[in-house]
Amino acid sequence: MADTLLPGDFLLVNLAAYDLHTPTQIPVLGTPLKSITLFNISVPEINDLVLFKFPDINVHTKPYNGESLIKRIIACSGDTLQIIQKHIYVNRKELILPPSSRRSFDNIKRKGREEKSIYFKGAGWNSDNYGPIVIPSKGDTIEISKDNLHIWQQLIVFEYKEKVVRVEGSVITISGKPARNYIVQKNHYFVVGDNFNNSTDSRYFGFIDEDMIIGRVMLIYWSMDEQNDSKNFFQKIRWDRIFDSF
Repeated sequence: MADTLLPGDFLLVNLAAYDLHTPTQIPVLGTPLKSITLFNISVPEINDLVLFKFPDINVHTKPYNGESLIKRIIACSGDTLQIIQKHIYVNRKELILPPSSRRSFDNIKRKGREEKSIYFKGAGWNSDNYGPIVIPSKGDTIEISKDNLHIWQQLIVFEYKEKVVRVEGSVITISGKPARNYIVQKNHYFVVGDNFNNSTDSRYFGFIDEDMIIGRVMLIYWSMDEQNDSKNFFQKIRWDRIFDSF
């Protein structure tokens, strides 16, 4: 997320920006609890900087199981997203990123040259030329088969927060029931890092769903440069970053 966020930044995150819910864990002990949404306040929007957490499930995102990350939403459920030579288009309109975003247009990957680690394998996409793709919405019906299960399995498992998808011969089952399609249960979002050229984000790990979002990052309330060798405490403080909002 450089230069938006730097090591030593302390962030204020609004946990009730989108909904009010019961605790996700027992305080102090850290024991996970099943959280229940009490009521919705608003919905995430494009350019929101969000804190989200991956379910602790090993699917395709093994390095991120249970990890929390901060990224920027660039497309919401129902939006059509396309990246063309690093330019981002949402519903055919170019998206303007905040000034803090870092994006170099040098050494653009050729269209059609697929990256092996890219989400949506087999589509011929890379991080600089991606899509078009429609971000899944609650109620959408997705046809699933052995040919595309590697794409949609993660979405299904993340929604259930359990390994519910099995392949038994030529039959795909979800929670033990044969399935040829899947009805999406939650709204999904596509996120990228502000350091666009060097960011592991939805281009690689896929969509995040609404239940994965913990809150909206609001501002930097304190910033300390620990790499500053000065013995003067006050010279280590990044005064110009304190109370920067997003």
